[in-house]
This record gives sequence, structure tokens and C-alpha cells, in this order.
Amino acid sequence: MYRYQAPLFLPKGAVVSMRYHYDNSAGNPRNPNQPPKRVRGGNQATDEMAHLWLQVLPRGGEDRRMELQEAIMRHRLDKYPGEFTAQFNLGALMLARGKAAEAVGYLRGAVAVQPEKPVALNTLGAALLSTGDTGGAAGMFERALAANPRYTNARYNLASALAAQQQWKRAAAEFRKVLEDTPGDSGAQQHLGEVLRLWGDQLAAAGSLEEAAACLRESLRFRQDDATLHSDFGALLARLGRIREAVPEFETALRLDPQLDAAKRNLQAAKVRLDRMHAVEGNP
Repeated sequence: MYRYQAPLFLPKGAVVSMRYHYDNSAGNPRNPNQPPKRVRGGNQATDEMAHLWLQVLPRGGEDRRMELQEAIMRHRLDKYPGEFTAQFNLGALMLARGKAAEAVGYLRGAVAVQPEKPVALNTLGAALLSTGDTGGAAGMFERALAANPRYTNARYNLASALAAQQQWKRAAAEFRKVLEDTPGDSGAQQHLGEVLRLWGDQLAAAGSLEEAAACLRESLRFRQDDATLHSDFGALLARLGRIREAVPEFETALRLDPQLDAAKRNLQAAKVRLDRMHAVEGNP
């Protein structure tokens, strides 16, 4: 490898070329083959190994590497239409630059070339999710997981797509699997807590109070400092008649947020009900 002591600036339209010359004839005293034999491309020292690699950056103070990468990939795609690498890299670049709709086209092309490539399926899913196509995104993440069941990033994305569709049960199951593989993933913990909270609210509204309470209890494992969640869980326990369990939840909510009016009212009402229960229990 050769490096310039100072950067060489190339004007627009500059052409860089390199000439390779091999002497594989009998007149070359360094030719190890007598008689000479054909040399083909490969990675051994006896193979044809000439390559020209250039390290270049756009001129200017700002970081324009992404712009340069895009230009290279577009040129590659012109030269090799339909190539997987160029289409995938262009799709990933467009997605990184916030052009999700444009990214989808390139990534679909890449997936058409290599339909079982997990990283391509996952990236296409991410692009579809960014455009709001949650169903299509979930399908891509599922295909990525079918190709590689241990692809945790695709599972995380699948859980997010399911949550966006309000498929709380399936989303929670996928986030739990993520945490089985990466127990310390704070993002998965946070999202699982949110999904369980929303699922619990939905169940409570439908009258499935026991299932709702189970969801909120599990959610609290990941949101222990959420005063409102403690208060709502307490209110749900009170609706189930489990007053003795509800009171500590209201007290915890008020310890976290002394100004939480709902917890104040619910705690007062719960204590009144407890007093009545004690009075009844004390009667012969």
C-alpha cells in the first residue's frame, strides 16, 4: 500500500488509471515455471493479484462520505445492473438519509436477487416500517427470522411492528424472546413495559380485569418508577376487590409523586373500604 504524504486533490472529471505488466515468459529469470504456464486470478502469491484500491474523501470540512458512497454504488449499479451489493448498499444509504420510500425500491431489488438473505430482509422491513407499512414490515422480519431464528435485531423490529399494529400479545411475546437472548437490553425492557401497559389498558376496558392486572404487574417490573402505573394498578386491584394489595400501590405512587391526585383519592377510598372490612370482620 502507498500513501501520499499530503492529500492529492482531484478535479472534477479526473481519471485515475494504473497499468499492470506481467512477464510470464521464459525470458524472465524470476518465473518459477519452466516451461511457463497460464496464471489465473486468485489470492495466492503465484496467482494474478493486481488490484487498484483508492481511498478518497469529498473535499470540504463536512462529512460527505455517505454522498461519496452513494455515487460509487450508483456507478456500480450502472455497470452491473441488478447486482445485490449495489442495490442493498443504496437502499441502506437511502434509509440512513431518511429517504425510506426510495430505499424500499432498492431493497426490494436486493431481496429479489437474494431472497433468503436475513440482513436484506431485515433492512427492507425497517424501510417499510418507516413508510408506515407495518404489515409488510412484519412480513419481512418474519422471513428474516425464518432464515436465521437467532437474528435478535430482526426479532426486536418484528416486536416493534406488531406493537405498531396494536397486536399487544404477539409484540410482548417477541420482546420477551429478545430479552431471553439479551437480558440487559434496556430498550427491549422499556418497550416491553410500554406494550404490557397498553395491553393491560385494553384488557381492562374489555372487562378482563384479572388478565389486565397480570399485564400491569409485569409492566411494573420494567417501570418501577412510574407513579401513574402504580396508581392505575392499584385502582385495578381495588376493582377486583383486592384492597389490601391496592393500598401499597397507591402509597408507592404517592411516594414517587406526592401531587398525584388520583392516587390520593384512591388511597383515601381504599382506606375507608379497609376500615369497613375490618369492622365487618370484627363483628360476631
